[in-house]
Amino acid sequence: MSRRIEQILEVIEEVREKFQSQSGNKSLTHMRREAVDSVSVRRAIEKQTVLDKFIRQLQPNIKIAAEFDKLLEDWLLNNSDTLKGIILKHRSDSHDMELINNAFYMAPETDILLAQEFGYDPNDKSFKEGKIQFRLHLTKERNRFLVIRVKQKWNREHNGQVHCSVCSFSFLETYGGIGKGVIEAHHTKPIALLTPDTIVTIADLVPACSNCHTMLHRHRPWLTVEELHTIFSEQKKKA
Repeated sequence: MSRRIEQILEVIEEVREKFQSQSGNKSLTHMRREAVDSVSVRRAIEKQTVLDKFIRQLQPNIKIAAEFDKLLEDWLLNNSDTLKGIILKHRSDSHDMELINNAFYMAPETDILLAQEFGYDPNDKSFKEGKIQFRLHLTKERNRFLVIRVKQKWNREHNGQVHCSVCSFSFLETYGGIGKGVIEAHHTKPIALLTPDTIVTIADLVPACSNCHTMLHRHRPWLTVEELHTIFSEQKKKA
């Protein structure tokens, strides 16, 4: 990937994810600023260095960040390909084109719902490659009902006070009555291991709080519950 545009693509991907999960809550400019902050922290560089990429690397088509934001909004809201076309002009090779296409991929609503079922990013390459298997599996095993049943089982066994398998957090203990029965079900089998014949049972799901569930799916390959518990325990010791 050309270094001239790789940071721009990172920003675009983060804004896309924010838009799909927070649409209507924040302006595109606000989302883009948050994405710039995130990329700068992750790369350990100045925020202005990331921001300058829009001005220096995409000229003469884009001269200021506000123009970038407008094109970004036109893509997300109106499916405009203008911004993508501009960035394609700066590609170095066919590999660049593939990464640009991935950055501008917008998952349909059905994929978003399916990905949420398994805690995946619907735009993630692994999800896109495996979504047919997911659909076959979901249809065959009625996975949504499996999740409902396992949550009912956990709440019945623990009287509505289910603890996270990673950090032991309890919504009931923390929030009182409104937290009774609240928990997420984490699938311990990664998508790469699923086939149309895979049988998922209650034993393949474990309770996780919202924060830990997000962290379990944060990177590929997935962290195991045991690995994340070790990370959590080590960080807690440092606090």
